[in-house]
Amino acid sequence: MPVEDPVTWTDEGVAGGYILTITDSDGVTSTIQRTPSQTSYIPAIGWPENETYTIVIALREDPADPDPTTICNSQTFSTGMITTLPGCNMITSPLDGTIDVSLTPLITWSYAPRATEYLLNLGTTLGGNDVIADQLITNGGLSFQVVTPLAEGTLYYVSVTPRNAIGEAVGCANDSSFTTLINASEVPDCTMLSSPSNGEDNVALTPLLTWFPVANADGYRLTIGSSPTNSDVVDDIDFGNVTSTFVVDFEEGIKYYVTITPYNSAGDAIDCTQTCFTTTLGCGPYFDPITGETVDLNPQIDLEDSYSFCTNEGPLTLNYNGVGQEFSWIQFVDDTELEISSTRDVTITESGTYRLDVISEVPIEEGIIMCDSSHTFTVTFSEVPVIVDLNPTLQNLNISINVEASGIGDYEYSVVSAEGPYQDSPIFTNLGASDVEVFVRDRNGCGIASERLDFDIDLGFPKYFTPNGDGINDYWQVRGTVVKGETITFIEIYDRYGKRITSFSPRSIGWDGTFNGRRLLDAGFWYKASTLSNNVLIGHFALRR
Repeated sequence: MPVEDPVTWTDEGVAGGYILTITDSDGVTSTIQRTPSQTSYIPAIGWPENETYTIVIALREDPADPDPTTICNSQTFSTGMITTLPGCNMITSPLDGTIDVSLTPLITWSYAPRATEYLLNLGTTLGGNDVIADQLITNGGLSFQVVTPLAEGTLYYVSVTPRNAIGEAVGCANDSSFTTLINASEVPDCTMLSSPSNGEDNVALTPLLTWFPVANADGYRLTIGSSPTNSDVVDDIDFGNVTSTFVVDFEEGIKYYVTITPYNSAGDAIDCTQTCFTTTLGCGPYFDPITGETVDLNPQIDLEDSYSFCTNEGPLTLNYNGVGQEFSWIQFVDDTELEISSTRDVTITESGTYRLDVISEVPIEEGIIMCDSSHTFTVTFSEVPVIVDLNPTLQNLNISINVEASGIGDYEYSVVSAEGPYQDSPIFTNLGASDVEVFVRDRNGCGIASERLDFDIDLGFPKYFTPNGDGINDYWQVRGTVVKGETITFIEIYDRYGKRITSFSPRSIGWDGTFNGRRLLDAGFWYKASTLSNNVLIGHFALRR
């Protein structure tokens, strides 16, 4: 490929542009960003001859995302040898005919196709080199800094001739002229703000500051402070040879003091007058001394600090109906802020922390100011609890339970009534040997679940049995599968210390009075019978030999 030809590619219509990764034969890699409309690339000084490159082009779909979306396959190309004279170029700075050029100018020029070096001459006559003669700029360089100051107010001629191993460019009209500045002999006069005027009130928070021009000034330096002796806003910053500038985001209701100092090569203006102005009170809140009222132009967000919502009622929908033009509902996900709505309404389907940002355009006498407010709130979703198990334990004539409930709510527990009182702990001890009804309530009002634990004395459960091998009453078993209207599904046997001995179905032969094949002695035991309706029946019986 010729050294002066660019690498080109097809326009893929990506909004974020292209990223080029180019690696030469020595492994040196360069990364180049190109805009969506740029579909070609050539180095500023052209390609070196007889070099091999590997190039990878990546596509960026999203302008806000610095990472590429698609990475294309790599391709390799090689540049050819330079076999012809270089083309012409032109001087880009100072432009031909420029006046008031610095006494130590930086001279720059454009790339000449196939050039590997340039020869610079500078003189006071056309084609002359009495100032700089045959200065060689190698490695394709495109600039030269004049170090020794030139004469003031003098016309100079500069030429830059492209060269390569074949020879010098021919037929190029690349001479350019410029005139250096004349240093001032007197410092400039002072100036002051023309707008805002001295002492003006209610100045916008982002005002355009303008000042009176000074004829022999080369530029202006600004100092702005919140007191006559401060420079806490702008500290003697050089704004160049302009007579206006915007200052962004002054604070509200503050008096600012401004000093503008013109300067030229002879020095700074002396003892320039300081002026001041006071910014508008802005969005507030602030006290209005005329009306005696507090003024707050910020949007007023009327949302709760927290919301509790039941899943069976559907998602939570919130609406902001106050003033404002821009809205942003934010959900906090780990360390990320995710916008979930940009309208007045939002639908929330999961627990978490959220924020509403509102921006309102407020017209004031000086124009329009942007006022904003934010409100952070939490959302907690709940559901009706489900009692999984009461986990009763038995010891002597006392029952203890450890209620196991499932669901995404915040639950509390009671063994008194649906109205309570309730406790945080799911554990209840020393309940005696009476029937117990357990209530589990969602604190957010999504519902109550209940389950009974009956200390059953029905004749369906024998009071004793005699496993002595005589064939009479040798097994303990419920009489029938329905007791007190409850269908028994499963029975567990415990000793008086609460140790589980065995379990069996109400349709089996029952318990034979053994534990791990060993006959147990006369003692009292507890049974826990689970029912089809998810209730539990508990009672006591005796083993007699």
